[in-house]
Amino acid sequence: MTMRSLALFAHILGMLALFVALTIEWTSLALLRKGDKARPSFGLNLLHQLPRLTGIAIALILASGTGMAAQFGVLRSAWVGVSFAAMVLMGGLGSAALRPLIRNIESFDSAETCQREASKPFLHMSLGARIGVALGIVLLMVAKTDLGGSMAIVAVALVAGATGGVVAARAAVPDVSANQGGAPAPRAIEGSRWS
Repeated sequence: MTMRSLALFAHILGMLALFVALTIEWTSLALLRKGDKARPSFGLNLLHQLPRLTGIAIALILASGTGMAAQFGVLRSAWVGVSFAAMVLMGGLGSAALRPLIRNIESFDSAETCQREASKPFLHMSLGARIGVALGIVLLMVAKTDLGGSMAIVAVALVAGATGGVVAARAAVPDVSANQGGAPAPRAIEGSRWS
């Protein structure tokens, strides 16, 4: 087994770990949105472990990817630079959406609080956008396009993913806004839909 094979294995493992982390995020948010009477500890525990798994995935991707790009002489290729920029974008979107939720996990006093916090549309939009961008990065690794093509792939993936996240948020609104009797709860008139 060569170092090249090990680097490729680590890179693929990192990408798989990233998609597992995104799946865990989706699952934990879905569990929290259910609004069970008991404190939804499983969903909260999943969410609490998420930064560690995401960090491991990113470290594997960057370490192995940088090494392979240097070895193959493509480190200065447009698609590699756009892939790195897209990962930074993913990190920013994830941090903006999840940091407030993860920071306040311990202070959630009821299932209703968890449900309300996990139902914010920005969480859905951010998750969808990050899934789209991650898939766009995979396409960049396969297609190895020029700068314009690489930027177009990431932009389309970002918009498609964010749109999917918004659609998912709207689909989840009836579940969240229903009270225990099944009747829709009254909506607040004030405030932004994205807050």
